[in-house]
Amino acid sequence: MLEFFNNWIVLAVLAGLFSNAFNFFNRYILKDDADYLTYAWFYEALRIIIFLCFLPFDRFIDFNLTTILWLLGYGLLEVACIYTYMKMHAFSHLSISTILSRTRIVWIPLIAFFFLSESLNLNQYLGIVVIFAGVSVAVAPHKLLLDKGARFANIAAFLIALETVVLKIIVPMASATVINIAMSVPSVLIFPIFMKNFRQRISDFFKKNLLVKIVAVIANVISSYLLVYALQKGDVSRVMGIYQGMMIVSVLGGIIILKEKEDILRKILGTAITLIGVLLLT
Repeated sequence: MLEFFNNWIVLAVLAGLFSNAFNFFNRYILKDDADYLTYAWFYEALRIIIFLCFLPFDRFIDFNLTTILWLLGYGLLEVACIYTYMKMHAFSHLSISTILSRTRIVWIPLIAFFFLSESLNLNQYLGIVVIFAGVSVAVAPHKLLLDKGARFANIAAFLIALETVVLKIIVPMASATVINIAMSVPSVLIFPIFMKNFRQRISDFFKKNLLVKIVAVIANVISSYLLVYALQKGDVSRVMGIYQGMMIVSVLGGIIILKEKEDILRKILGTAITLIGVLLLT
């Protein structure tokens, strides 16, 4: 059994499945005009509590001003990321936002090219073109700018890609647990400033689907750790290809379980094309 879970393919598949479970629960929670800002605060607060449990066993930090500034910047970037990410799930079908969010793996190599001088090869350029083709098939091009949910999905994809590049920079500076705590602290402190009737909103938030909300956050934490372990054991390109390939679960979950029946053929075809682009890019 232990050998089974030491296989990087298994770890990558499980990481992808838990990540997609997190996305599914988010859409389930937010699709009925839920308070996305309160949920964003709850998500970050619960993450801190969970990661604090691991801190005694994983507390490395190269303590200096540079590290502190990078961690602070990473946390402030997370404020924008989680805000747009939750609004994406509030206003966009899961089967659409899942496809649009794959554009983050287009932005990551492009941002890394400018900030980290990482070069792209022919397959990656081709993958970028194919992913955008898949997105255009799944979502009518005019909706990419006019549809509110699509706009937030595109903004979230870019911000998360930028966050990923920053993460690559700060990984040598601190342990995964310290980084995740630092990532969530600014959101927990800043969001209440912009939330009217904060205590009442938190009270109302805890009255509905609390267990589902807790399970969603736990799924995200599990996915984060599994992905790290998969990357430790397997090649980055193959791990990320499998991890991103699990997007099909979210698309089908949105269509079948959440009854997102509009433009089913476009969504399925767009998903297939996007997956080809993901494989080329990774």
